Amino acid sequence: MNDSDDKIQIIQNYLQYLELECGLSANSLAAYRSDIIEFIRFFKIKSDYAISSRTINEYLTRLHNLNRKPGTIARKISSLRNFYKYLFENNLVRDNPFEYARVPKIMRYHPDYLTVEEVIAVLNQPKPDDRHGLRDRAILELIYGTGTRISELINLKISSIYDEIGFIKIVGKGNRERLVPYGRHALQAVERYLVEEREKIRPEKDGEILFLSNRRRRFSRVGLWKMIKKYARKAVIKKEITPHTFRHSFATHLIEGGADLRVVQELLGHASIATTQIYTRLDREYLLSVHREFHPREQAQKGGGK
Repeated sequence: MNDSDDKIQIIQNYLQYLELECGLSANSLAAYRSDIIEFIRFFKIKSDYAISSRTINEYLTRLHNLNRKPGTIARKISSLRNFYKYLFENNLVRDNPFEYARVPKIMRYHPDYLTVEEVIAVLNQPKPDDRHGLRDRAILELIYGTGTRISELINLKISSIYDEIGFIKIVGKGNRERLVPYGRHALQAVERYLVEEREKIRPEKDGEILFLSNRRRRFSRVGLWKMIKKYARKAVIKKEITPHTFRHSFATHLIEGGADLRVVQELLGHASIATTQIYTRLDREYLLSVHREFHPREQAQKGGGK
């Protein structure tokens, strides 16, 4: 097996890991493969995958020179960071050179979001002693915990909750199904609602629907959003709340925390990563630092040239 075969085999093993262990879709796997192949071919990376920080800087410079969009740059670096993390964890490289690489910082971009503090303020509004307080708290926790669309949430079934593994099955656009983790706060809220409130309801119709309105039937989109806006007002949130506010906040907070764009794409159920990229933006300070470091006129200035 030659050097090229070794490299391709390692990539194939990594993609298989992403598919089987992480559950990524075919589109995401193809995008990962494209980003990795592009990088190793351009820089003629050998089968040991050893690279230097200079190689990373050269790669960033190349992407900027090719006028790649900020979201595209962030995605490609994210792909390589995760690939090298896999190589390091499997003892295929000595370290992960992308871990501390100077890569674009992700900033809030979408205007329709809440801060973490604002989200928590809204989540804390429903009280257990309130009529339907347990239900409303579970709804809010689940929306923020999964980033689900309102249309997806109103159709959730009790059987969609896999509490033993902490996942929920969401049926999205085009009847595409996805499994999304929903976190311990949402898990606790949903479990309490199921045991203390939902179990006691015996609706004539919509018996499998997880969240029922005050009329003991499936929520309407308008009815559900009126409930959410009510708690936003109680939390004294002055921002305009839209049906996607919690979904946008979910995505923005994940990306701010360093989440892989493709993972966020999977969680949101986006068919294309281009849709997910609306949540990303390069920090202006980062752009300035790249310009100062790599532009030949700036380098001449540092070296005392004219």
